[in-house]
Amino acid sequence: MEKTKRLNHYSIEDVIEICNMTVVKDCIYLAQWVNTPIENLSAAQLEILHELPDEYNENAIGWNEEELKMLFISPIFRIANVNERGKLRTFFERSLSGKVNDIQISVVVDCMIATPTKAARPASPYFFLQDGPSSRYKRTKGDTHDAEGQMLAAMILAQDMNHDGYPLYGCWVQGKNWYFTVLNGVEYCVSRQFDATREPDLLQIIFILRKLKALILARL
Repeated sequence: MEKTKRLNHYSIEDVIEICNMTVVKDCIYLAQWVNTPIENLSAAQLEILHELPDEYNENAIGWNEEELKMLFISPIFRIANVNERGKLRTFFERSLSGKVNDIQISVVVDCMIATPTKAARPASPYFFLQDGPSSRYKRTKGDTHDAEGQMLAAMILAQDMNHDGYPLYGCWVQGKNWYFTVLNGVEYCVSRQFDATREPDLLQIIFILRKLKALILARL
């Protein structure tokens, strides 16, 4: 038997089993992150926010994953203002690979937040987002399109790369539904579903991302 194991399809079940993760329901890091208060937005930001649910409901049936990311997810990140010059930057479609406990991991990350190098490349990653189309088009778990499995694999690899003892943050998106996650050691937890076509949830998503920025900057 070969010593190195490989994650080929990145189903969430396989990632949890092969990487020996423990799924927990109560996680203080997740609670502190997602239960963040909603504050005021500017008039321009509110105008964009009000348009997003209609944009999704009118067009999402024909969107592929790239269109979902560029036309729906990216404006949310823009409003959340997660970048910090010289300290934090959002990266899209970046490859990440390495070996953790003799398990070979190689993923293309839809979106990550990481510290940038002087050459504007990702250095230490702290947050990963993987997206997929709406549920009617989403493939079954167990194939290469399992957004949650790909996201967790990237988090496991980043945790080993950073080697700083801090939790890793993630989010997997299925159409309009967002699920926030935290990986702390071998413990993995997932938030409730946030429906980004409902304005209260959309506002909460924006301020969860803003809280993420504060949490990451506090450790740098």
